[in-house]
Amino acid sequence: MEMFTKTQKAQSDNIYEKEVKSHIAPKDGFTHILMINSLSKWINQLFGVEDKYTTQIDNILTKMQKEGYEIISVEHTAIKNQGLFKDMEGFHTLISYK
Repeated sequence: MEMFTKTQKAQSDNIYEKEVKSHIAPKDGFTHILMINSLSKWINQLFGVEDKYTTQIDNILTKMQKEGYEIISVEHTAIKNQGLFKDMEGFHTLISYK
């Protein structure tokens, strides 16, 4: 599992640097939002932690906080039958921050 977690974190680091950072509003005292789209693991039929989503979203939240942003809330919606073979869940994660 450790190998998969490292890969998931590396993917999240890449998305943060290439996409998220350019969409984060400057610190101005106002509340802002950021929407992140993601997919579940390929095999997501078991009861347990969704480690891919957890690792990637947590990494983005941690990076934002390290850069001085206050996370106000994190909300998500799940959409079934996503991906090429319609066997994954899609997640829309809305991060509210200052």
